Amino acid sequence: MHTMRLCLLPLQTEPRNPQANLRRFEARLESLADFRPDLVCLPECAFTGYLYAEDDLARFSESIPGPTVAHMAQVARRYGIFLCFGLLERAPEGVYNTAVLLDPQGNLLLRHRKNAEQPPFVCGSRVPVAETPFGRLSVLICGDLFHDETIERLPQGVDLLLVPMARAFDERSPDAPRWERTERDAYREAVRRVGVPAAIVNALETGIPEPSFGGALLVGAGGELLAEAPHGSDEALLYDLDFLVA
Repeated sequence: MHTMRLCLLPLQTEPRNPQANLRRFEARLESLADFRPDLVCLPECAFTGYLYAEDDLARFSESIPGPTVAHMAQVARRYGIFLCFGLLERAPEGVYNTAVLLDPQGNLLLRHRKNAEQPPFVCGSRVPVAETPFGRLSVLICGDLFHDETIERLPQGVDLLLVPMARAFDERSPDAPRWERTERDAYREAVRRVGVPAAIVNALETGIPEPSFGGALLVGAGGELLAEAPHGSDEALLYDLDFLVA
């Protein structure tokens, strides 16, 4: 049995200000260093905010490899951690909503392109898996978790799903009563249907209407709630997760 110390970090994000968001992330990571996490997972579109206007995509998307991945590879090496985060990926055929997983040497282990996305994004068409000393990890991005066709593409034998999100409520966001009443249980049910433990982390956006509402949760394969960071907060969720590895 191998134990992984998982850190879900619902990063507070100022949309369209990636440099400030990167600095905030590095300060948060340094403050968590004494906890010695093995894997740190950040939200969807972690440093730009979730953007979808054509001019924003042209301005803030970048290739993989590119400057953000290169910088984050240095961070992964510095702290000796697996590092998962979302970004806007520029490719010849268009822009993907993508998440990557880096290993502690800064190598790109996995690139997942969101399958259940809307135009003007291009949609991915597969769900890759990364082999790690802790087990087999895969990534779904936000709505992928609720999308039957995407779930059918998930390979067998995955030990943990990482689910970066940038989810907001309409009208009022954050909205703690709505979270307690319906939203948390919707995630638990979605994970139960997939049948794989899931680490879900949401951005906490500021300065825009209907911002993403932060928080994080870890849900077991049967839909049981294992741990949660508060809705409407950027509080990190740390959890020691045991893997049975052959």
